[in-house]
Amino acid sequence: MNILTQAVLLAVVTAIIPVDWLTGTSNISRPLVTGALTGLVMGDLKTGIIMGATIELAFIGAITIGASRPPDVIAGGVLGTAFAISTGKGAGFAITLAFPVAALYLIIDNLLTILVLPIFLKKGDEYAKQGDSRHLNRMNIYGFITVKSLPRAIFVGLAFYLGGPVMTNLLNLIPDFVQNGINVAAGIMPALGFALLLQMILKKNVAIYFVLGFALYSYLKIPILGISIFAFCLMYIILHLETRIDHSQTKINKGGNDNEF
Repeated sequence: MNILTQAVLLAVVTAIIPVDWLTGTSNISRPLVTGALTGLVMGDLKTGIIMGATIELAFIGAITIGASRPPDVIAGGVLGTAFAISTGKGAGFAITLAFPVAALYLIIDNLLTILVLPIFLKKGDEYAKQGDSRHLNRMNIYGFITVKSLPRAIFVGLAFYLGGPVMTNLLNLIPDFVQNGINVAAGIMPALGFALLLQMILKKNVAIYFVLGFALYSYLKIPILGISIFAFCLMYIILHLETRIDHSQTKINKGGNDNEF
């Protein structure tokens, strides 16, 4: 199988993988799976599984939290595995290449999401106001293909066809201040993501539990597992008491009605 055929097949696989996000996130986009699929395309399933598992360990914390966007695990997993198999340089080379490639495509994906995706969203809002669910669904699909699927496939296929040295030179062309900005943003964004989530779920009646968990961890040095067990027990006690109170009030109300009758 020549390199052009492999590049096309990798592009096709990469175009299909993001469908995972349309089906409830079954994790086929993780390197553990994409590595195996890349190994099938490259004709070396065993090495693909090994490379995918190795890259998965490196990207195991790369998950979207609120507004936090981690490096693109699909582009990094597929290209890292593909170049490791084609060059025979092993897992170290795969991880070394996967991270900068994933960070590079994250920039591209963010630009597409900011500049192109709103076009489909605005059109979808118009169809939603008209009650046209058929065209609204089409806007979702078209936006997904145009922004999430097709560009990622073109990037992966072209990058593999051009080869590892070209990608390395391309990555080296990125100015230091851009790379430093990416590193700083990568450290800030998870905190921002948690803050946005807390803004949505943190209400007055549950804020005390957040403070309690913070105090248990910071001052009493209780591990997260211990706090989770404590929170589960507290939740059970509160729900049990609320159920008993509601049941008692229901009985009282029924008894009051009987007396009045």
